[in-house]
Amino acid sequence: MAHARHDHGHAHTRDRRRLAVALVLALVTAVVEVTGGLLSGSLALLADAGHVLMDATALGLALGAVWLARRPHTPRSTFGYHRVEVLVASANGLLLFGMAAVVAWHAIERLRAPSEVDAGVLLVVASLGLASNAVALWILHGSESVNVRAARLHVLSDLGGSVAAVTAGVLAATTGWDRADPLLSLFIVALVCVGAYRLLSDTVSILMERVPPGIDLAEVEASLREVPGIVAVHDVHVWMVTSGFLVFTAHVEVTSQDVLGTVQGAVEMLRERHGIEHAAIHPEPVRLLTLDG
Repeated sequence: MAHARHDHGHAHTRDRRRLAVALVLALVTAVVEVTGGLLSGSLALLADAGHVLMDATALGLALGAVWLARRPHTPRSTFGYHRVEVLVASANGLLLFGMAAVVAWHAIERLRAPSEVDAGVLLVVASLGLASNAVALWILHGSESVNVRAARLHVLSDLGGSVAAVTAGVLAATTGWDRADPLLSLFIVALVCVGAYRLLSDTVSILMERVPPGIDLAEVEASLREVPGIVAVHDVHVWMVTSGFLVFTAHVEVTSQDVLGTVQGAVEMLRERHGIEHAAIHPEPVRLLTLDG
């Protein structure tokens, strides 16, 4: 067991380093793209910079979640500070929609009245962004952590934005088509909106304490009834404090004389079969209620 904890600690440290390096790469890429967008007049670069900032926020939240998870709970914060991640992510999703609206408005104006774009600067900066995203994706590869896997998906979506920006640069340099930049910036805006919508959908689901994705409540109840000694289940609740942190409570009617053993068996079953680590089972011994019968 000590060896397993030792290996888990090393994996935890590796994930933290991976996320930190990927976050630095994302922030540097965003700064470079904002600078390049202002110098070249490219909306595609500015839109992609916004997309990269969104994913940098996701990386920062993932890194913060790793750090916050290690902080001890307190008598006033019995679940710790995990919900900070959800609140920050919600605010970030709303800001992203605002940013996307501004970029889309400028793109539509640019389509109506095209302006010249410095194709050379656009192509160089977009290529640097593409290379940076590729390196970040490679760094995040190989981890089984849920946080790192989610961050990897964000970086993968960045690659799509970088490809769009590079395409805009190639078209501007080879054909002189002045509408390529605003059109592709609208494509990047669509990527940002999809990401922001998914982010808000997930955070609202957590804040509303809905049943987490991947959990079938009817199946969980049926699994509890299969535990020897449990004859009925009611008042079942399962929710997510933050990403990956599930909480489960239920009342069970128990006929077994070994009430504690039955409850422990139920808790172990929930962990092994359904991945629920934090479960509170409230036993109601039926034998006491039916003794006179």
